[in-house]
Amino acid sequence: MKAYLLLTLILAQLLWWDLIDKVRIAYRWSSARSLIDATLSWRGRRLFAIARFAVGIRLRVEIEQDELPEQMILIANHQSVIDIIALLASFRNHSLRFVAKKELGHWFPAVSRVLRVQRHALISRHGDFGTAMREIERLGRRLHGSGDAVLPICPVIFPEGTRSRDGVVRRFHSGAVRRLQRVQPLPIVAIALDGGWRFARLQDLAKMPTGHEYRVSFVAAYPRVHGKTEMIAQIEDAQARVAETIARWRRDADAC
Repeated sequence: MKAYLLLTLILAQLLWWDLIDKVRIAYRWSSARSLIDATLSWRGRRLFAIARFAVGIRLRVEIEQDELPEQMILIANHQSVIDIIALLASFRNHSLRFVAKKELGHWFPAVSRVLRVQRHALISRHGDFGTAMREIERLGRRLHGSGDAVLPICPVIFPEGTRSRDGVVRRFHSGAVRRLQRVQPLPIVAIALDGGWRFARLQDLAKMPTGHEYRVSFVAAYPRVHGKTEMIAQIEDAQARVAETIARWRRDADAC
């Protein structure tokens, strides 16, 4: 019952936002895009507030945003589609751009419209590697013209390449980050996410204990570099730090 309540409330909220965005885009595209940029983090927090009401999920954010670079590449481990909402909710002072499945660009209320209007990198699951890298390059080139944006635009990469359904941090691949750095060199900030793997399926929500915590935390920041060897070393270090952070959280939870 809790799971169906959550889905009903989330769908109703998304349909309402989709209608509002559609009307605003029809009136003036540029102002609609600016408003989406300015309010998307609030929307993420709103969805987590609905989840807390319906099934008791709490979002815990451990990020000092004032100490982060104005523009950066975010990299994080990936456990669930909810990771995207958690990151949006966590970064109030930045406008995030994700590398997402091309299929999300259609038929998903509010989500598809936002992905298209904000021009996220949409990649086909059945496309070849070269096509995916070219789309990431286009995302990098768009950052050059983001000086008039409401908030600093920051791309987000999940270097594992797919979701970890058991919560174990997989190898971080450097290809997407290196391709993005080639077009727009930026500092890298690593983020650890934990909690999403526990409700990868609808039936998991029905068994979710009240008070389940979804955790988002800053792990490390790395300066801009141009060499391939240095970039790979940064990605490998980020993977190790993210894995250790999540392992420490779980040890602390087991000790309680």
